[in-house]
Amino acid sequence: MKREVDRVVILTHGDSDVACEALKKSLSFFAGRGVEVLAPANEWAKHSEVLGANGGALLAAGSKDLRGVGLCLVLGGDGTMLRAFHLTRNLSIPVAGVNLGRVGFLTTIDKDEVTDGLSRLLAGEYKEYPLLGLEATVGGQTFTATNDVVVGKGDSSHAGSLALCINGVTMFEVLCDGVVVSTPAGSSAYSLAAGGPLLGISVDAYVISLVAPHAVGVRPVVAAPQDVLEITNTDDEGVSCLDIDGQRMAMLPPGTVVRIRTTPGMTSLALLEGDSLYHHFRDRLL
Repeated sequence: MKREVDRVVILTHGDSDVACEALKKSLSFFAGRGVEVLAPANEWAKHSEVLGANGGALLAAGSKDLRGVGLCLVLGGDGTMLRAFHLTRNLSIPVAGVNLGRVGFLTTIDKDEVTDGLSRLLAGEYKEYPLLGLEATVGGQTFTATNDVVVGKGDSSHAGSLALCINGVTMFEVLCDGVVVSTPAGSSAYSLAAGGPLLGISVDAYVISLVAPHAVGVRPVVAAPQDVLEITNTDDEGVSCLDIDGQRMAMLPPGTVVRIRTTPGMTSLALLEGDSLYHHFRDRLL
């Protein structure tokens, strides 16, 4: 049974002008329903006047301020959704989005139906999907991804040399521009562009796709959740890079090994009843 939502945290598009009207509508709606609204510091930097004037939102300075929050509302696109997943990690707060982005694959409310969509969310007319995550370990450091882990060729103009091992079995050793290791939620992004399959949001698996491999027989691999992937930079001179959810986290000298495994759902996606990512794939990506 879904809990009653009386506290909401809001995240908005990076361009303040894009989300301004939707933010005003949302704040007015929540004020009328007696729902307390919180926003992180970076949202106050973008929308201080709107947040202060429409219902009097509160500052969420850290995760301790998000206790009791029943919903994270995103007013933006997939990039903003990704920030929301990071914000709500391990806090059991479902994330629902109003599509203000170019694609908004993970969002569930159309920008022209904000009030109706919010009414349905507060009425509990949505389904939660726990999101499988990835952990990438290199040099004693572990990074966690919601969308994807990418090992790329870095700043080099030449293809890199990478070896891919699953459970100790070498699958590929190939020249390529990189490897995209994606969760089901992230399979609609870089992985799909690299030729990988779209995974259903509830599929308990992850996908491994190579970017521009210099070999005809290389194909994407869908791996089981318990499978452990090791990616080794086998280039004699070139330095590879490690990107986590689009953020550069480490450089990988020759011989460096990145070990990747899944981690249970740390956050969850909320989709309105009757909505699905298959609808989004058909309507937004084809």
